[in-house]
Amino acid sequence: MSYEPSEAARERFARQQERLHAELLGSGLPVFALAGPALPGAARFAGLGQADGRITSVRVVHGEGLTLPWAAVETVCRSGTSFDSGPLRGEVEVGMRGHGHRFADVEWTEGDTTVLVDGVAVAGRLVRAGDRWWAARCSRQDVEITVVARDWRPEVLSVHAVTELTAMLARPHVGPPGSGTGPDDPEAARVPAGEPHRVLADVCLRLGRERAALLADGGPGPRLPGYWRTLWRAAVRRQMELADQPEPVADRAVSGMLAQLSTLQDGADWFRADARLRERAVAETLLFATSLSEAVSSAGAQRAWQRREETVRRPDLPVQIRAAADEDWRDAWSAWANGHAADPAR
Repeated sequence: MSYEPSEAARERFARQQERLHAELLGSGLPVFALAGPALPGAARFAGLGQADGRITSVRVVHGEGLTLPWAAVETVCRSGTSFDSGPLRGEVEVGMRGHGHRFADVEWTEGDTTVLVDGVAVAGRLVRAGDRWWAARCSRQDVEITVVARDWRPEVLSVHAVTELTAMLARPHVGPPGSGTGPDDPEAARVPAGEPHRVLADVCLRLGRERAALLADGGPGPRLPGYWRTLWRAAVRRQMELADQPEPVADRAVSGMLAQLSTLQDGADWFRADARLRERAVAETLLFATSLSEAVSSAGAQRAWQRREETVRRPDLPVQIRAAADEDWRDAWSAWANGHAADPAR
């Protein structure tokens, strides 16, 4: 059965194309894509990065899926930004994880290479991971170009600045298959029993721990369970009932709740090490997020998270303001944890 998008959907897509086209042209940042014969596929727009309200990076992909040849080209403006690209190997590791490959199982090599940029030879660096994955990086003036590829080996690596952005934007990248399973998967019916918010939080934190262990060992992260979508919808419906919120607001509240707990688990030693404090932090976060009670001892930290979230949704704000909001939130939770560690009866 084929899917025919509605007229409204086509209009939204057209408006999005026009907006992206105008923003990319206005940024002055060139958009590079692969050039030459036997490419993995046509260039597709795959996203952009912003800092302080300006476009600082653009990503283009060639190829789709996990079995056919694939490559990504990222163009980054280094002038006037605090951008740090990090090790080239890290780009390959991210790609391998996203495609479900273990980077700990392959041999790594690194050396010099040459990239043709608009026909001009530019010196660069090359990293290979086994026989399938590699990445190359070079710089031209104030622009850095990184290519990551799988199952594609050109005789000469060549990139060119895209002059016809409209055609590229009309081929948006759909991304690799998502984590989790489809609605027909039998696991979707096996939702764990319990209050949806609590079950969702427990599953999210468990997956976070598993992901950290697997990534540290060089493997891909765990897949979402088949019941994830069903459980998420149940939590959103429950949020709508408890907090008297419309669905979009409830969905955002559930997402924010999980994001806060996941960020605590990733960045707070006490959350990982002290089961008592972790349990109380989770319980208070659920109470506050569902509006069942704002009279929790961590109310200051909960409100600091809300302020932090507001800055995250404002890409026009200076990075210093977003960093300050993040620090305030972390400090509030640290003070809360220190207080309860010193006086468990609080």
